[in-house]
Amino acid sequence: MSETINIPRDTTMQLLVKVHRDQIAGEMDLKYKEKVAAATSKAEVDALFAEWWKIQYNPDLFTKSEMLERWFGNVLVDTRVHGVTTPRYSKSTSMIGELTDDSTGLTCTPSTESTAGSDPFAHLPQFWCLEVAAEKKADGSHEIFYVEHIDDTAKVRGGEYLCWVLQKNTYKREWQDKDYKYLKTRCTPAPGYKRWKEGTDRTGKVHEYMAHPKYYAGIDADGGITCGTGLQPVNRTSHQTGVTRWRGRGAQYSGASGSLVKFLDAMVRLKYGRKGNSGKIEGCVSYNYQYTVAVSETGVERVILTKEQAANLLVGSAVMLGIQSGSDRNTASNYSIFDGKLITAIETVTIEEKEYSAVYVDNGGKTFDTTAGSTYLSTSPYYSGWNDNVLGRDGSRYSPTSGKEPGMIQGVEFMNGSYLIVSDELWQWSTDADGNYNFDCFKCYDQSKVGSAINENYEQITGAHLVYPAGTGGAWVYITDNIIDDDVLWPEATTATGSGVGVGAGFDRDPAASGVRAAWCFGNLNNGGIGSVSCRNSNNWVSNANWNGSLGATGTIMGLVFKNHCTV
Repeated sequence: MSETINIPRDTTMQLLVKVHRDQIAGEMDLKYKEKVAAATSKAEVDALFAEWWKIQYNPDLFTKSEMLERWFGNVLVDTRVHGVTTPRYSKSTSMIGELTDDSTGLTCTPSTESTAGSDPFAHLPQFWCLEVAAEKKADGSHEIFYVEHIDDTAKVRGGEYLCWVLQKNTYKREWQDKDYKYLKTRCTPAPGYKRWKEGTDRTGKVHEYMAHPKYYAGIDADGGITCGTGLQPVNRTSHQTGVTRWRGRGAQYSGASGSLVKFLDAMVRLKYGRKGNSGKIEGCVSYNYQYTVAVSETGVERVILTKEQAANLLVGSAVMLGIQSGSDRNTASNYSIFDGKLITAIETVTIEEKEYSAVYVDNGGKTFDTTAGSTYLSTSPYYSGWNDNVLGRDGSRYSPTSGKEPGMIQGVEFMNGSYLIVSDELWQWSTDADGNYNFDCFKCYDQSKVGSAINENYEQITGAHLVYPAGTGGAWVYITDNIIDDDVLWPEATTATGSGVGVGAGFDRDPAASGVRAAWCFGNLNNGGIGSVSCRNSNNWVSNANWNGSLGATGTIMGLVFKNHCTV
């Protein structure tokens, strides 16, 4: 009698391999979850991540995205609740709130290039973050190509693919009562808590991480728009043109999301216990310098300024040069020689027995002539990567509070001296039956459908609504509080009495009977106390292109419209 031998089918073998693989992966993830829980520094968690990855990564078994889903979903887990309570303006005009729950007693100090600050959050599961290079696919999903701590940093940040910062897609709850606003986050579900919307992609997949662009948008060597280090910002470009440029990279792109702005604000609140970034990590709001050259020269790549003037400038920052015609940086004459070139050095020189400063610029070897009293130098928005060497995830290269340079929080660079043009929001002025001016926010949750007109692809955000009496004129006013909303940052009221109170930011109120406006956020290099993550400018048409408005990039963002979007 012959013996029957049952040979497993290929599909059965594949299933058995997968089960075995997943079992081993689960055991490894649990082991490293325990190690991460015992870690006391970011450097220790970084090393554990690299060790975990190198032991297991096999491209035949796991994609890089799958590996990161495991790390953020299975390894970075704890029971901590991080919270912050801030006073509503009616209770207190102060920007200062209080960290609560497991954040009580934790104190953050931003870092610089030479000094590591204090960041007791950096190694914790909810705040540990990771840079990657990724690309969105046509369906709204994405592929990760390079990973920090594993691949060369130059590849991660180089701009071949979009440079993103990943952070755990936690659960958050935000609410308010008569006196206070509350924000809490945790790793696991709980009643009233929701995940971040940008943690879900256009396919509807909920990721264990959420991704935000590390930099403003820039142009690569081939002329394509991207997100990488060392790139000139894409300014003098409108919302309309910006969407078109991003669509050249793929139909799934349109530019920056308002979700990024909401995220940055939340991180400031959760880590610093403040209603805004002003006074802690300022960003570039006070770097407004314009000088006529002091000495004429021919065939040079430098300008001669007084020593006092040059002392205000930073090597590595950007400037424009032209023939003075007023002070408006939008005037073509004022940037006719070059627009947005980097300062490479500032040196003392002696000319006719008098000391000056020579400000050298990288004009690609193309020399120019300068004329004393008429050749005009102006500061410009910063290139991306200014903070790449900061010794932490929060801070600025030299001084986070000077207002002269971009800021960074959770590895994301922000406020480069120009407004961020948010692509997936459109703002609208209108008048009601009583002649009052109304200002509202509409959001498109699918970047492939972003446009320049409010239509069926846009959802009006409940609560994102400002009303001004008939006859109200244009002016900068100050924001008391921001509304409670899942992923839109919007002023609750604009009746604060100055820049140092409320959320520490201004709102450019420019009422109109009607008109769609592009979403311009943050402020620019001459805004001073007006500028902030919460700052908004209501006076830019979708076709408006200026030196002080720059395009942003996108990360993972929702592609499905949720009707009846509401505030709490």
